[in-house]
Amino acid sequence: MVPALPSTARQRWHINCFMEMQMSNIKCWSLVTSLPFFVSKIATYIYVRGNNDGRLAQGEVMAFRGNTLPIALRALALSGLLSCVTIVQAAPSPPPMRSERVTLTSISDSGGKATALFGFWIKSTARGPEKKPTVIALHGCGGLYSVIRDNRSEFTPRHIAMARALTDAGYNVLFPDSFTPRGKRAICQASMEQRNISSSNRRHDVQAALRWLATQPEVDPSRVALLGWSHGASTLLSALNLAQTDVAVRKIQPKAAIAFYPNCVTYAKKTSPYKPAAPLLILMGENDDWTPPEACEALEKRLEGSDTPITLRLYPDTYHDFDAPGTPVHVRFDISGAGRDGVTSGANPTARADAYKEMLKFLKDKFD
Repeated sequence: MVPALPSTARQRWHINCFMEMQMSNIKCWSLVTSLPFFVSKIATYIYVRGNNDGRLAQGEVMAFRGNTLPIALRALALSGLLSCVTIVQAAPSPPPMRSERVTLTSISDSGGKATALFGFWIKSTARGPEKKPTVIALHGCGGLYSVIRDNRSEFTPRHIAMARALTDAGYNVLFPDSFTPRGKRAICQASMEQRNISSSNRRHDVQAALRWLATQPEVDPSRVALLGWSHGASTLLSALNLAQTDVAVRKIQPKAAIAFYPNCVTYAKKTSPYKPAAPLLILMGENDDWTPPEACEALEKRLEGSDTPITLRLYPDTYHDFDAPGTPVHVRFDISGAGRDGVTSGANPTARADAYKEMLKFLKDKFD
């Protein structure tokens, strides 16, 4: 069951949609996204950006066949629905990403019993040395997939976007699946008592991933990073802690780590020994009420002046899952421990773009 990654065989067009002055950017979005209703098999992905005065919206449409879309847009322009339409064929698509399912051997917390896992290995096709830097990416409590059916799985848009960003930048990526081999798809809704997959459990999964990477000819073992989201980011904190014997004695140590909205409560306490094995970048929203940033602020302050400092970036007007493409901001009441007010989750495209830039700069600085 290898996850489906988006096809790059579809044709692309850039659309400049100049609307009448009194029409808003929102109406332009509505008009462009209505194209699938007029034209068969058209426009599965559309991205539109407007300027401050709302008169210009720019976007990209991915279409399935021939010149149908340009014809449809010209027809709309002639009908007066658009005051001007400019269609420019986009640059060639980047090379497709190909994932390979690989076997990892972890252990369980109870008695050190061997646990068979799997992960998905995506090699960078960017130019560069044969041995490339590599990132181990750890999914959150919602798991790796948006769809699992008929022996087929599909990565969530967040994981696809991250894989694309990293492989285009020259990094291999390994996504360990900590849930499916243990009979779980997600654990967000499970109570703490019901959760039999903990961050310490998953720390052993990271160790298994590092051991696997050490055997791969395409990997530079001196340039490995950890990355995680939420529960996976909390796992990352555990997997970095040199106060844990299994972390301190491993042969490969990461050179950098990036945590998207982790729970830092355990390690913010002065009574909990914590010494990270690598420099750590934490990216989260100021308004995160699922994993509030105060604990990570306390951890950052606690490690000020250490030889492996923490860099914390907080984004205003931003919540949990801010980097999940296309996710509207909403309140969830189905999360364990959320209380009567629930927790807020949803995308902030501006924060996501800035976080990706911070992440890539951080990796480059630590690897070079």
